[in-house]
Amino acid sequence: MGDQKTNGTLSLLFTKIKPYLAMVSLQFGYAGMYIITMISLKRGMSHWIFVVYRHVVATLVIAPFALVYERKIRPKLTLSVFLKIMALAFLEPVLDQNLYVLGMKYTSATYASATVNVLPALTFIMAIIFR
Repeated sequence: MGDQKTNGTLSLLFTKIKPYLAMVSLQFGYAGMYIITMISLKRGMSHWIFVVYRHVVATLVIAPFALVYERKIRPKLTLSVFLKIMALAFLEPVLDQNLYVLGMKYTSATYASATVNVLPALTFIMAIIFR
C-alpha cells in the first residue's frame, strides 16, 4: 500500500520537474556543442564542413521520428508551402549556422553562448515586423 503511494508521489514530482530537467539538459547540450565546435575549429576544420556535418547528424537523428510519428498527418505540399520551407531552410541552416560558427571561430565559446540569449528577443521583434 505504501509503495503505491510513493510511486504516485514520485510520478507526480517527475511530471512537475520534467520541464526543468529538459532545460538543464538543453543547456548541457549547448555547452557540449560549443566545446565540440571550438575544438573542431581550432584544429583546422572548415566552418562550412562543420555545419554540413552538424546538419547531417541532426537529420539522421530526427528524420526517423518525423517519418514514424507524422506519417498520416502531413499536409499536402503546395507551391506556397514549398516556398516557405525553402525560405526557412535558407535562413536557419545555411545563413544562421554558418554565420554563427564563423563568428565563433573569431571570438570565443563564452561570447557565442552569451549571444544565443539574444535570439528570442530578435525573434519577437521580427514577429512584430512581419506580423
